[in-house]
Amino acid sequence: SRATEGAPPDAPSPHPLCGVCSLVCRLGGVGAMAVAVAATPGGVDDGKLLFMENEHYALVDALPYIDTQLGSMEVAQQVKALIDEEMTLFEPRDYLEGLPAPELPLLSGEAFQKEFERIEAGAPFQGVDIYKYTVEEPKGPAAQDHVPWRKAAEGAQLQLEYNRLRLVNLEMLERWGGKAWIAHTAVVRATEGILAKEAAELRASREEVNKKRKLEHVSCGNELRRLANELDRYRTDNMEVERGLMTLEVEVQHLRTLAIDRGIDIDDVDPEYASMKKARLEEEAA
Repeated sequence: SRATEGAPPDAPSPHPLCGVCSLVCRLGGVGAMAVAVAATPGGVDDGKLLFMENEHYALVDALPYIDTQLGSMEVAQQVKALIDEEMTLFEPRDYLEGLPAPELPLLSGEAFQKEFERIEAGAPFQGVDIYKYTVEEPKGPAAQDHVPWRKAAEGAQLQLEYNRLRLVNLEMLERWGGKAWIAHTAVVRATEGILAKEAAELRASREEVNKKRKLEHVSCGNELRRLANELDRYRTDNMEVERGLMTLEVEVQHLRTLAIDRGIDIDDVDPEYASMKKARLEEEAA
């Protein structure tokens, strides 16, 4: 069995269905689509990788650099037909049921929990209250009450403070904005250089993995071809041996017939013929 390998970027993409592996194996020699259910480092509880939970996962092999038959339209249609057939019988299951829930500290805060509770309860979303930023003069009976006037004064003071902060920010922007932007662009360029270096290292690592896989696939392909040629040679040799045996059997039978016609006793040199003749005589006597 070929070792299961992950498909590289320029190779045929695998199919995530666990039941398809048995179907693809029925094609024989077409190659296989690997069960590409994500294999997380933590695995499942017993330490196995996640794709190992699929039935018959060991039967799935992948040599995308060698198995090029999937590029054929006829084979691709056969595979698609088998997948469609399997999908009619396939029952989806929860592939993550054996994995622990991820830790999300950002979503564990009080504000998020209240929002989740609101969504579960189906309550409407409360938008931003913009009325507290408005300043209106009390009218009617409220004009005779000091409480509405106090609230209006507090609102006016709030707006004045907001405007003062806006002016301070504008002054700071006018004085330090250019220098701050230059410093920010320097940080952005440095960050870009670091990320570009990391991306280049990741690409180089990926290429090394793909080169290693390709070399392994080519080596496996050469071994498979050698074994296939050896099998064909053995089959050819066996066929030649069978033809030779048939020729010898015909010749032996011809010699036996000549010996009987000429009355020559060959029981001593042909024990098999002697036993067959004895058995036939016993049958005739019975």
